Amino acid sequence: MRSVFMHDETMVRRLALALMVAATGLTGSTALAGEFRLLPAARQETPTTDKAEDAGASLLPTALAPAQFPAAQASSLIPFEQAVERMQLTGEDDTVVLSFHLGAAQLAAGGKLQIAYQNAVSILPDTGILDVSVNGQSAGSVTIRSPNGFRTETLAVPAEALKAGRNEVRLRARQHHRVDCSLNATYELWTKIDPAGSGFLPARPAGYTALEDLLSVGKTAAGKTEIRLVADGAASVGIANEGIAAVQALALFLDREDLVVTVGKDAATGPGIDLFVGSGSEPGQTAEGKRLLSGSAAGLSVQPGRVPGRPVVVLSGATAGERTASLLAAARGPMRAGLEGGLFAGIWGLIAAEPSTSYTLRDAGYVTAPFVGRLSRTRFELQMPADFYPAEYATIDFHLRGATAPGLALGAQLLVRVNDKVVTSLPFRNVNGEQFDGKRIELPLRAFRPGVNRIEVLAEVPVAADAACGPQIANEATPRFILLETSSLDIPALARIGHFPDLGALAGAAYPFGDGKPFDVFIDSVDPRVLSAALTTVARLGVSAARPLSAKILLSQPVEAEGRNALVISAAGPGMAAIPEKADTANEPADLMSGFAAKTPADTDPVTTASLDTAVVDTKGDDSQALLDAFRNSTVAPQSDGSFATQAETWTTSMFSRFRRWLRYEDPAGKGEANETGALVTLSQVVSPSGLGNWTVIRSDSLDHLALGMQTLAASSAWQRLEGGSAWVRSEDGVLVSRAATTRIITEITDSSFGNFRRLAASWFSDNFQIYIALVIVLMSGFGAWLGFAVSKKGVRTDP
Repeated sequence: MRSVFMHDETMVRRLALALMVAATGLTGSTALAGEFRLLPAARQETPTTDKAEDAGASLLPTALAPAQFPAAQASSLIPFEQAVERMQLTGEDDTVVLSFHLGAAQLAAGGKLQIAYQNAVSILPDTGILDVSVNGQSAGSVTIRSPNGFRTETLAVPAEALKAGRNEVRLRARQHHRVDCSLNATYELWTKIDPAGSGFLPARPAGYTALEDLLSVGKTAAGKTEIRLVADGAASVGIANEGIAAVQALALFLDREDLVVTVGKDAATGPGIDLFVGSGSEPGQTAEGKRLLSGSAAGLSVQPGRVPGRPVVVLSGATAGERTASLLAAARGPMRAGLEGGLFAGIWGLIAAEPSTSYTLRDAGYVTAPFVGRLSRTRFELQMPADFYPAEYATIDFHLRGATAPGLALGAQLLVRVNDKVVTSLPFRNVNGEQFDGKRIELPLRAFRPGVNRIEVLAEVPVAADAACGPQIANEATPRFILLETSSLDIPALARIGHFPDLGALAGAAYPFGDGKPFDVFIDSVDPRVLSAALTTVARLGVSAARPLSAKILLSQPVEAEGRNALVISAAGPGMAAIPEKADTANEPADLMSGFAAKTPADTDPVTTASLDTAVVDTKGDDSQALLDAFRNSTVAPQSDGSFATQAETWTTSMFSRFRRWLRYEDPAGKGEANETGALVTLSQVVSPSGLGNWTVIRSDSLDHLALGMQTLAASSAWQRLEGGSAWVRSEDGVLVSRAATTRIITEITDSSFGNFRRLAASWFSDNFQIYIALVIVLMSGFGAWLGFAVSKKGVRTDP
């Protein structure tokens, strides 16, 4: 289910204006401003294939296609639009809502719904049920019984249940464990849907002759929607600048979270879209591009490609102005319906929060249903503004409306998780059952962050019979808990201030690029893998900002400009120039660029021995200082050998650190600590050397690692989990790791009201509680001294 959150007319006009700005000034020759220097991390190259250029042209190398998914299905399948991360049903009772698009021809022909699924081996056979409904009408049920691989089921869909445009499919899985009736065992229950093999199978294959037809384009075997910009040679940077506005327009129109953009000299094979932009006489066009651009009328057009199921999009025009006008006309015309039904409508399960506003679970797509089982899990997402300042100045109030059944065992409770951390609980103490009519549960603002926040409401409702774990558990029909869709969230007035770095704001609202101001994308190579990373990132940011961005790609080292932010992408490997890890002097601008280096956590000593290892000691800087640092670290006395004052200071510092971590919902010291050295790709944000702008840096040590790391970084599951000041993808397992920012700067005051300044002051004191405590002590001491002086000789003496 999608709920409209914006005025479509206004948003279409804004999109058209943004497209005009994004497409302005991006043509002409590519800037070649000397060598590009970014610090490489580990100097290890991965083996290359025989066809290095072709293999590297895509962020989807064949070797990385997830093994759990079967090969891509027939080209006639219209896939669900959602990313694979939204296609997994977990626990005893879970629901997902998916969508697919039907054109007029497919609607008239009808068809079937195809579901390819695989379930956990722990699910009790023949008891799991997958209920399917289309646009609110039941389409039948499927028995969950495929633990050994994907199984494909087809369901007939009544013609009256379908409609032109986007159709909603609701899947509800009810599943039970084979042998374990504990609460923890419910986390072992899952059923996942294959994104490439599931969707609507029309009786008439989709034809690609209009922009609307692109909404039914298929997905790759890895479950990705691919747009391939076809360009050739070193001039591909110029073609990329020509096509950056068209890429963003298509990304916004498709509104798919699994979108990747690739660059190559040949059209790709398999599902996806091939994009040709420019004129046939421009340098950098391939032979196929010249043929298509010369033979197509000026404007934005769609035609069938040479590969079935892979359409070709052509944006042709003699000048950049003509091509910009064509994009504007498409946004206002044939793309409009798709934009209103996709980009300008709310995503199921996501609430875009505004200050001083209330929302119900119904706004997130939740539908009331009695729960039969041991652990009820209700998940949704809350998107906070990019300038939101999280601190202890207020709470988000969750008003619980629901009831529990009689007979719950001791320990039954309701938990609320925010970003995978439990922030509050409510015990269910009444064994006779109880009803909640707006029970207030406070969620601390400190637990939230700018961008998308994951919220999970868990009800642990065990009963005494669970201990026996008999086969009758699977047939139990008595509900234990009900959560009403009228349960609500009250968003308070928020402290608002623009701050940097914050990867959560970058992922959630494209901050600081989402304000519409032009920015530069600096790259260090014309390799297709680097261009693919650049275009994929810009497209991802555009979708996050819900508007096309005005970006220009430059083959250059980063160059500052007043008030102009930048995105920097580097795959500096052996033989490539790089910015020094440390500057020669503290006064040179390059010193501030040490943020590009693979830093070590502040409380981890990078020097483990006193040896003069060149991997540790910076030979380009002050060798004497490095030697002194190594000697000092190697001769530190154990804590127990220090003086009493030293031990007291260490203990006090440790206590303050532990309290600060507890206050900020951070992991305990030593847990989750990691180093980005050798990572596939790192993402960080730094202030430009002279402080004129903010730079967001994506860096890898090789072209192959960049392509591999971007697969994870651009995936919906990783993108929405970005937070803190830096993040990286580990090379050993491909897991995303984030690190909190140690310092932040204020970039702008977005609200100058007195109330906002009051909330900001409260936020600052909560972040700097030591100063707050000292100030309270000083004030109380002053008041006590004044009170003693003022009343010392006042009053009536009473003698015994």
